[in-house]
Amino acid sequence: MSRRRSDRIARLLITLLLGSPLLGTAAGSDRSPQTAPSGEARTVVLLHGLGRSARNMLILEWRLEARGYRVCNLDYDSRAASIGRAADQVWASLRACAGPEATIDFVTHSLGGLVLRALLERHEIPGAHRVVMLAPPNGGSEIVDRLRAFPLAASALGPLGSRLGTGEKDLPRTLSAPGIPFGVIAGSRWINPAGPLWLPGPHDGTVSVTSTRLEGMSDHLVLPHTHSFIMNAAEVADQIDAFLRRGRFLRRERGACSSWVRDQDVG
Repeated sequence: MSRRRSDRIARLLITLLLGSPLLGTAAGSDRSPQTAPSGEARTVVLLHGLGRSARNMLILEWRLEARGYRVCNLDYDSRAASIGRAADQVWASLRACAGPEATIDFVTHSLGGLVLRALLERHEIPGAHRVVMLAPPNGGSEIVDRLRAFPLAASALGPLGSRLGTGEKDLPRTLSAPGIPFGVIAGSRWINPAGPLWLPGPHDGTVSVTSTRLEGMSDHLVLPHTHSFIMNAAEVADQIDAFLRRGRFLRRERGACSSWVRDQDVG
């Protein structure tokens, strides 16, 4: 296969992988900076994934606001030179968005989960309460293992994306788990044709369900959504709300088709 054809395949796969144009201008958005009001009680911070921006989390932002949360939908450069630099960008925005007395929950998508892990390593956040990670590559992605072998793909993925593999020196293996309660929601549907070829077991087209797991998690749930759009589903917002309030996801009653029940509140 020629180098030119290989690069075309890599470009197509990355586009399918991310569900968006090839990492074009997603380093930021035109959203106005968010500032903290006085007397706030509960804030949810949203962190987008690789090649995305806060715009990709807007539907989830609206759903959480409708459930009574104040939402800080933050941008960071997912093509930053290092995970520390991305985490520091989030830290600067977080300080402007959430007041010193705020109770802060976090909801992350994909790479955003690793950025949060780095953030919590680097900065003390007294009000940090709970975390829900959506489709996080906590164990890395086998697709990245394959894609970064293509020169164009490695360049398009950027410094952070290229380190989302499954190796011991890749980012997922080098970061500590959050020191606060966290739950993980994994997807089990896919639109990326590379998924069934390169990912083991159930997967969302980008990350295997097994790879979303992280030692120390309080709860883990698998829902039938794809990696690129898992954050938009109403049932995902319901599950986020349940975990942030009670520390556990909702579970279906045995034999029930549509009803959900809450586990015991863990405080």
